[in-house]
Amino acid sequence: MVMSNHRSQFTLFVLVAVVLTAALFMAGCTQTPSGGTTTPVPTTLPATTQVPVVNQTANVTTVPTAPIVPGVGTLKIATTTSLYDTKLLDAVQDFYKTKYGVDLKITSQGTGKAIELAKKGDVDLLLVHSPSQESAFIEDGYGLNPRCFAYNYFLIVGPESDPAGIKGMKPEAAFAKIMELGKKGDAKVMFASRGDNSGTHTAEKSIWSLAKKNYTTDVQKSGKWYIETGKSMGETLQLANEKGAYTLTDEGTFLAFKSKLGLVPLVTEGDALLNRYSAISINPGKVKGVNLAEANRFITWLVSDEGKQFVGNYGKDTYGKSLFTPLGADQCGKAPFNCDCMNPAVAERPVIVYHAGSLGTAFKQMVPAFDKANPKYDLQLFSSASQVAVDKVTKNGKQADVVASADNFLIPQYMMPKYADSYVNFAKNRMVIGFTNNSTGASTITKDNWYDVLMQDGVTFMGSNPNTDPGGYRVPMMVQLAERYYGKDFLFDKLIREHSSITRDFNNGKYIIDVRNPKTDGKKYIIYETADEAANLMNTGKVDYRIGYENVMKDAGLKYITLPEEIDLSDQQKDKIYSTVQVKRATGTDTGSAILYGVTVPTNAMNKDGGQKFVAMLLASDGQAILEKSGLIKNTPATGGGNISEMFKPYMATA
Repeated sequence: MVMSNHRSQFTLFVLVAVVLTAALFMAGCTQTPSGGTTTPVPTTLPATTQVPVVNQTANVTTVPTAPIVPGVGTLKIATTTSLYDTKLLDAVQDFYKTKYGVDLKITSQGTGKAIELAKKGDVDLLLVHSPSQESAFIEDGYGLNPRCFAYNYFLIVGPESDPAGIKGMKPEAAFAKIMELGKKGDAKVMFASRGDNSGTHTAEKSIWSLAKKNYTTDVQKSGKWYIETGKSMGETLQLANEKGAYTLTDEGTFLAFKSKLGLVPLVTEGDALLNRYSAISINPGKVKGVNLAEANRFITWLVSDEGKQFVGNYGKDTYGKSLFTPLGADQCGKAPFNCDCMNPAVAERPVIVYHAGSLGTAFKQMVPAFDKANPKYDLQLFSSASQVAVDKVTKNGKQADVVASADNFLIPQYMMPKYADSYVNFAKNRMVIGFTNNSTGASTITKDNWYDVLMQDGVTFMGSNPNTDPGGYRVPMMVQLAERYYGKDFLFDKLIREHSSITRDFNNGKYIIDVRNPKTDGKKYIIYETADEAANLMNTGKVDYRIGYENVMKDAGLKYITLPEEIDLSDQQKDKIYSTVQVKRATGTDTGSAILYGVTVPTNAMNKDGGQKFVAMLLASDGQAILEKSGLIKNTPATGGGNISEMFKPYMATA
């Protein structure tokens, strides 16, 4: 599961909310969500600075009337050593205290240790640079208002003599070469690792993965060539310098220590080297006693014009270039950053949504409307296979405010009654076959001959994991339905059984497909795990056809053919036909039925009100229009079961 927590562009409604919030702080003590108080703010402190927002029509930075209001007191921050070692935060401390009257108490740790401090309630704010660790922290309900505020790049540095000969290589190739020579016993080839679960260490492990190396079994403790320092970036650079070793470092810390080192940059380009810095408030609903008001105020300053200019100018006089590059309006929410870097931080509670991957585009499009209507809630989206989303709540102890599944029956079957007391069916879909212009048979494939095309020698097709994803187990289900519909009793064998470990039995008038061990031969039928993997396989021509949901094919930019309703699982009136097929998965057996998306607010939700408001938006006309625009089929009026919330009943068939 990759995090999608892209905060939307705030409109005038939200700006008014910011102004009102500021007015409350000017008036005196106010209650925080955790029940604490904030210190009164004197009106005689220095002038305020303006908060930029994105003009929705022009995508430019504008200056609204909402100011950053001076405060007093202390803001406790845990930060990565790479921000601290550069002395950037020393400069920020002095400036912020002078202008806004707030003491910044900063603890420098690796990202992993900084996050642990935040979970304990020892700090109010995180400044870190490890997207995967940040996502997990937010998904667990600890984080609020994440904003990326700057970036630079990681570098692979080493002795100028470059004994491993890695200069100019891709990062993963360089790592593989260092390991190869190091393990062979070349005494001149060593690698110094932070080894401390910091953001840099996490990035290092990611590069090892790209190099097809298992960090735990292949790299760690694999010989004298690999040195784990357990120290800060600056100290690790100094140790690497003493040993004549290679190391991975952020650019800012390297420039700050460069004059003391004999190391030189050897690998400076590659997608894996992007180093994004983020600020995250701590959720007072999860960790009591944190100073959310000042944390939000500081984040708002970081993404303001003044904050970005301060960060962007730091280092130019000393090093001849900025150590950190602020993100611009044209970079917010876009690859490779995929984060909010503009909007003021005003939310006080998160709304955590676990959703099927096929809902990703639609749900992202709902963020602006939800933010506008609920400025105090931070909508946080987490995409995964539907069964994985359900298992997070029922098996892994996670607390989501919304769970949305691509198979509505997963909720009553696995969540009710312990983890949910109701569900609502809010959208429909259909199975289609996607392809590109380069797919074999692309010019001739139709809904009447698709199986002939797929059975041709050399033609490949794929679906998602049938054990975890409804879209995956609907592939063999659709093929079995097609076998009966077309009267071709060899389709399942030729397309599924002969190319995988998936089996089929017939019992009591039903075909039972066993996908518990879905391993394929990789020659005809391929199973993918992520949308990125599927896109890569299609774009590189390694796979000809992708079987899945219609809206997913639209999102992927693929051409596709639709199929007869008797086999595409789109028509509830044909459930009697669909139900002749069952799929046996690791967690249970599912009977064929029309594709319906179900949603629930779990009984252990931390923010039930926020979850219900999001579901209500899904069911309302505006939400249904967004779903339809994204390629899904509206389900109006909605259906469902259990103890339906009064908030949902106006949109329900039973209302």
